[in-house]
Amino acid sequence: MQAIVLAAGYATRLFPLTRDFPKALLSVGGKPMLDHLVEKLDALEEISAIHVVSNHRFAGHFEAWAKGHRVRKIHVHDDGTSDDQTKLGAIGDIDFVLKVAGIDDDVLIAAGDNLLGIDIGAFVSRFYEIGRKTVILAQKIADLETLRRFGVAQTDESGKVIGFEEKPLNPKSDLGAFALYLYPKEALALLPEYFAGGNNPDAPGNLPAWLQKRAEVYAFVTDQPCFDIGTHESLRAVREIYGE
Repeated sequence: MQAIVLAAGYATRLFPLTRDFPKALLSVGGKPMLDHLVEKLDALEEISAIHVVSNHRFAGHFEAWAKGHRVRKIHVHDDGTSDDQTKLGAIGDIDFVLKVAGIDDDVLIAAGDNLLGIDIGAFVSRFYEIGRKTVILAQKIADLETLRRFGVAQTDESGKVIGFEEKPLNPKSDLGAFALYLYPKEALALLPEYFAGGNNPDAPGNLPAWLQKRAEVYAFVTDQPCFDIGTHESLRAVREIYGE
């Protein structure tokens, strides 16, 4: 199993902090935001490599960060894009890394700007318990306006996803999906079909929304704190929580 960390966005909502610096490397709790995720991934025996995908503007920042990191299995990939108009999108970046790194393996995919309080080892264990089926991370979100900013999953009693909408105006459940996914290699082999159908290459939640109509997808529901950092307000909030 290998991991792909999505960090190729331009984080325009966090300007001027991210005008010349990548969001995933902003400090939270006295260290780069991305370190919180990478240290959890490094602790998992199942993860043989961690691939961080960046845009061309910030690739140098990530390469310098990786070079000085104690975790030695980090590989940085420059997707060659330089602005929001040319970006590949999250799913486009997944496809890019799979090809450039020659990955033919199960893949855990995470967003570099999410801080997840969960035990990722338990998330991986769930993947194997259900027979290597796609797993997504979900959490109950009571506030409707907040929920509308997430992908929203509907599940049956077994936890199988039976419906999924990306940022719906009228959510059909209260399960918001965070950007942590574990895909068997067989599911990722369907990416050419996804792109051939003209589907959106951006927003990583679009892939499980499409996939659950073709293969089994399950939700790992947590009540542990999870944060999606996209605004100055959310950044300030997590910095307070993490003591910075």
